Amino acid sequence: MATKSNSLIVSASKEEIWSVLSEFDQIVNWAENVDHSCFHSEQITGVGTTRRIQQGPNVVLETVTCWEEPVHLSYQIEGLPPVFKKVTNSWKLFDEGSKTRVELSVHILPVRPPAEIAARILSRFFSRLNKQMLTGLKNQVEQTPTDKIEKHASS
Repeated sequence: MATKSNSLIVSASKEEIWSVLSEFDQIVNWAENVDHSCFHSEQITGVGTTRRIQQGPNVVLETVTCWEEPVHLSYQIEGLPPVFKKVTNSWKLFDEGSKTRVELSVHILPVRPPAEIAARILSRFFSRLNKQMLTGLKNQVEQTPTDKIEKHASS
């Protein structure tokens, strides 16, 4: 299995960060590398919730596999090449005094051992995407209410 993790400190509580992450279909509002997102299931919270993500011409489905409010959200990503048995993104939130450390890890399980090299390459690619998502989440959560109103009005 190939795994890559990134983290950063956000000036907000776990609950404030969780309120953004738990709006599972709204990732398009803060992740610059997501062009479109919407629910793909009737369920909108908890394990089993699925969203559809579009990044350029690429479309994937992300299904929640762990929902531990307000500390851990994981989802399996489907729609990648079949050489990968399982690809999972996992968000974890840790108290750091009045701030929160947000960790985002990708776990890639190849179908067979020869695909391990491809899994390591894909994990580096996902790591770059995940860094962008972490930054987008931090920017979204740390905006003042006035910043959010101005951003919404200009869209």
